[in-house]
Amino acid sequence: MSVTDKMVVDQLNRLVNKILFLRKKSFFEFKGVKFYPSEIHLLLVVKEKSATNATKMAEELGITKGAVSQTLSRLEQKGVLTKTKDPFHKNELTLSFTAFGGAALRYYQSHAAKLADRHRSYLESFTAKQKDVVFQFLQEAEKAFDEMG
Repeated sequence: MSVTDKMVVDQLNRLVNKILFLRKKSFFEFKGVKFYPSEIHLLLVVKEKSATNATKMAEELGITKGAVSQTLSRLEQKGVLTKTKDPFHKNELTLSFTAFGGAALRYYQSHAAKLADRHRSYLESFTAKQKDVVFQFLQEAEKAFDEMG
């Protein structure tokens, strides 16, 4: 089968639509609690301890400080993490995973690792040149999305 430009663009559009649709639904469920992509992304930032205040988290995720605060509150209400203000640093938070939150994050990460392994396994059959083409295409697609938003 000879793949046409239209077929590639149509496939990319289908993938984008699926990703956008997923963002509107829960991403996964753990022990009856639904998690959304924004919550997962924030949990990963908290796990990495790459930011400890809402402003830095917002910058890292490319969202508003208000969105970070709302998401942290939802995660606290769901029993996933606890947050306390750092008594020595006015704008810093101390964020800790509850036992439930840690288990939920490990569950998510195990599923994400399976997906990454699937992609890695498929890519092993590609030549270096094919991988370069895919990588360049993905970079260009990312740039196009950055320019849109």
